[in-house]
Amino acid sequence: MDEEQMWKGFFEKLQELKMNPPTEHEHQLQVSDDGFFENFGSLLRQRSQLEENVLKTTLAPFQNEEEEDGTDNVENSELGEITIGSDCSSIEFFSEPTVQNEASAEREKEQLFEKSIGMNVEDLYEEIIFEICNNIGSESNEMCPKNLIEFSQEAFKIPNVIHDEVLKVVRQKQPPNIRLNVEIIKAENLLPKDSNGLSDPFVTLYLESNSSHRYNSSVKPATLNPIWEEHFSLPIVDNPKEEVLVVEVWDFDAAETVKEKVNKFLDVKGVKGLSKLMKEIAVTASSGKHDNELIGRAVITLKSIPVSGLTVWYNLEKGNKTKSRGSLLINLTLSAEKNKSVAVQEHKHLLKLLLIHELETSQVANFWWSGNFSANAEAIRSQHAVQSGLSSFDCALCQWNAYSIIHETHKLDFALFNSILVIIVPVIRCYQSNCEDVKTFWDGAKRLLPSCFLMLRKLRCKNESDKNIVRTLNVVLDILSKLKSLEPPAEVTIFPKSVYGWIDEIGSVDEYSIESVIIDAINTGTKEWLEHIISGSRQTKDNETDEDKLQYIIKLIQMVRSDLQRAMEYFDKLFYHKIRLNYSAILFMCYDKKLTEISKSTLQIVCGNIQKLDVPDDQFQYLPNTDNVQMGTTLFEVYLVLKRYVALGESLCSNEKLEMTEYYQWFEKGVTHWLDISIIKALNRIQKAIDLDQLKAVDETVKYSSSAVDTLAIFYQIKIFWQQLDWPEVEGAYTFVAKIVNDICRCCIFYAQRMSRRVEDITKVGDSCELFNVSEEWCLAINNIDYIRQSLPSFIKELGTEDIIKRLGEYRTILEADRCASTINTVIENALDIQRNQIVELVEIVAGKMAPPIRRFLAEGAEILHKDSNSMDKLMMYLEGSLGTLYRTLNDVNFGRILDGIWSELSKIMYDLIQSNLDKRRPPAFFQNLRATLQTMISCFKIGRIVTSDVKVLSAIEKILDLHAFETSDLIHQYYLERLGAQKELQKSQYGQLTITAQFGEGRLKLQILNARNLVPMDTNGSCDSFVKAQFLPTTRFNGVLPVKTSVKNKTRFPLYDEQFSITLSEEQLSKQNSIILFSIKDKDLFGMTSQYIAECYVTFADLMAFENEQIHMELSRPDYTDSETLRALEYRQGDKQAKEFIKKLRNKSYS
Repeated sequence: MDEEQMWKGFFEKLQELKMNPPTEHEHQLQVSDDGFFENFGSLLRQRSQLEENVLKTTLAPFQNEEEEDGTDNVENSELGEITIGSDCSSIEFFSEPTVQNEASAEREKEQLFEKSIGMNVEDLYEEIIFEICNNIGSESNEMCPKNLIEFSQEAFKIPNVIHDEVLKVVRQKQPPNIRLNVEIIKAENLLPKDSNGLSDPFVTLYLESNSSHRYNSSVKPATLNPIWEEHFSLPIVDNPKEEVLVVEVWDFDAAETVKEKVNKFLDVKGVKGLSKLMKEIAVTASSGKHDNELIGRAVITLKSIPVSGLTVWYNLEKGNKTKSRGSLLINLTLSAEKNKSVAVQEHKHLLKLLLIHELETSQVANFWWSGNFSANAEAIRSQHAVQSGLSSFDCALCQWNAYSIIHETHKLDFALFNSILVIIVPVIRCYQSNCEDVKTFWDGAKRLLPSCFLMLRKLRCKNESDKNIVRTLNVVLDILSKLKSLEPPAEVTIFPKSVYGWIDEIGSVDEYSIESVIIDAINTGTKEWLEHIISGSRQTKDNETDEDKLQYIIKLIQMVRSDLQRAMEYFDKLFYHKIRLNYSAILFMCYDKKLTEISKSTLQIVCGNIQKLDVPDDQFQYLPNTDNVQMGTTLFEVYLVLKRYVALGESLCSNEKLEMTEYYQWFEKGVTHWLDISIIKALNRIQKAIDLDQLKAVDETVKYSSSAVDTLAIFYQIKIFWQQLDWPEVEGAYTFVAKIVNDICRCCIFYAQRMSRRVEDITKVGDSCELFNVSEEWCLAINNIDYIRQSLPSFIKELGTEDIIKRLGEYRTILEADRCASTINTVIENALDIQRNQIVELVEIVAGKMAPPIRRFLAEGAEILHKDSNSMDKLMMYLEGSLGTLYRTLNDVNFGRILDGIWSELSKIMYDLIQSNLDKRRPPAFFQNLRATLQTMISCFKIGRIVTSDVKVLSAIEKILDLHAFETSDLIHQYYLERLGAQKELQKSQYGQLTITAQFGEGRLKLQILNARNLVPMDTNGSCDSFVKAQFLPTTRFNGVLPVKTSVKNKTRFPLYDEQFSITLSEEQLSKQNSIILFSIKDKDLFGMTSQYIAECYVTFADLMAFENEQIHMELSRPDYTDSETLRALEYRQGDKQAKEFIKKLRNKSYS
């Protein structure tokens, strides 16, 4: 089985099971330890993920009031005394004080009015009434002067008596001197008047009532799209509403001679241009005139100009001609002649008075008013600006000054100030730092900045003005960005200590900058918020438990992370894009030190209270009682919370050294404690799983039972625990993962031992039972152990041991890493070996219990093979049934192991049967029957495609049975065949060599003995008197065939016999190719009475036929009386005369 595929399948099965509620079996298993592993594995991870999602989904900057109320209630129920909103902020803590009563409110209004007015109100009032009565400009919605006067009296709080006097004085005054301010901006698509297809345009403007007083712009040579941007101020004597402005665009014609004009031929454009040039030359030649040509004009009535001015494109016309002559962009405004300084001063105070009245009458809330006056107030303001001749910059600077003063007592919309800065900043950049306008600007900025910084400090505050906090922050940062880009005058102190007492005093006030104070504001607000949640989260108790302390840290970190998460999602982009600050990083660095101090001290106390556990040894003699052992899920939850928090900090502050980085060191004792509890709980859970296991397959697709799945589920939860732990420091990670590996291996060993014990207990067979019943329980027990064993390497790999070893090599040395890897591998190999041995032990037990019926089957079969026997049928059914059960239930590997075990037992049985029956001198027929019975039984073993070791075992047993089943003569013949095999392997013999030829034909064998070479000397003179005797074997096959013998060749070691013999053989004799001819060479003594044995050689009929008519060279040899199976079989036949004589002769030959 592919281990990776197996583990993947198991994982997928677990994932599928997780989607369903626990079964009754799972419930019983988890009740034993209160779902310990589920809590610390999947459930704790799911809880962490859920908390992450909560942080991500409830961080809208500020929700609607209805949603906030609901969220607050939930938070209040969780946090007890502290009042926390959905964004983890306290309404009460940061709210600003409200107005106490109506009397104090009235006093504040009066003080504001008095403070805001810096000049005589009656004088300013008189000026405003005068401007209303002498209104200039046109508005589409003309305001009634009477209404404006009444509004002014109300806004200025002028009594009727004084009002009547002012109105009388105003009516006696002369109307103001009005001027028309004209800006000629540019023209486009002018009609070409020169021969080169272009014009040299300039503008002439005048009032229709005074056409003699004309104003001319500069000339823009050779262009149809000139840009002038030139200003003109025209006095208006008569009624301005009846006056008309005439604007003309002319083509300038320079004074040139005929020659100069002729030189322009090369610049002529088209036929029309040539015609114009020729005309100019003719006019110049005849009269010498140089008249300018009118391109077009525009007529504008002044009554169409509004108070705020007008910027419009006017189409140029000439008489009744409809041809397009181009268009001209003009800016028109009306103004009165007045001292600018006085006008600016008046406008500032007017703005303050109008705004105070606006705030009083409309009851505008703080941070709400955005610059939109009522219609009456806006008409008065715009009329004063026009009649004072104030530019847009002048008006903006007055607004900046006036609104910033009011902002100190009644907060206005920050967007109002931002819009004013858009107008002011580009102009202020061009001014000298000692300019009065610059000082006025920075005075306003000085009044505005405290509220901007307060907004940054109270960013977590929730009150009526902060519902759209992101928009507000965006505007505030825009303001700070614009102010930060400007350099304040040296004499202006922007950050007085009386206002900025909350700044951390590092240097002098002069060293502060807007950017540094922004950071200080963020840090101060963060510290205030942290102190708030610290005091609000902690529940002070006299008997505060470790659990309470840990829950306090979890709440604290989660609220801080919520704040950081909100900062990242909603504020970071704003801070970076506006002022190039990493807001979240500033927050984290501010939180880091304080949270580290709190967390470290608390965790050291909690971990110091952990008691050492009694972990069982490798013998597993007893399992400790774990009822009172608590894992401390909260402690692990704190670890996960801190781990995620530090990971967030490292991503935010990648270049900073964080104090919280070493958080994991506070948990070293806790992790050791967790792992000790894990091994104890795991061993108890495994024992419970085995006890609950019915030893039935989980389903039809697998061949293992519930305890194997339950055990791997424990390992899976431990793996999740380790992955969540994700220990940052490599040496500590190796220490812990090595312990986890060792504990997992111990669990595997424990499972194998207890599963073996369980199956032996439930399947014990008494002595009275005849046959051992091979049950499914045995098979599943073996499969379970093997399933756990196969899962172990891939599981260890998923723990990330290889990566840890690699990192250890980079941190230390490769040698140390190799040593550590070797240690882990040794532990794994040891566990695998023990499990393998446990499987082998179970296999041996099964095989051992099946041995008695197998022995009985073989013994009875040898006795009654060819007789009818009911017991034989029963034994065959038992074997077929047992092996069928093993094949169906065991996996292929374990079925192969069982067969190997059975073959091992079978070999013992067979050798024992053979030996015992040899001792009984049983005839060859018995062994023939025994062999046939063995073959019958082996047919039951041929199941599937399982490859076992039966080939070698069977061949060895069958060889022994074959030998003892032979008749004596056949057994002797078998010996000679063995000798022939040895002779063929002999390269060169010390006894010499014999050469023959042979030929078969017509029922005869023609045998010719040619010669012998290098015979061993037998006489004292170093020679021998030899002859050759040829004998046909086996003798039972060649009855009546006599041996043949050559003549004696004296005194030579190289005799030449050259004798031919013709032997008549039957057809049957000739067909037996394994028949052997034994050639014995002997030495004849001096008197011819006896012969001395020299050596012998052998040849089969098959060899003779293969080399017919060819010389056959045979090496001579003497038979050694060695430890041969064939000789041992002959020796057992002590009562057989033929066997005894053969053994006697063989011994004589060996010792000759």
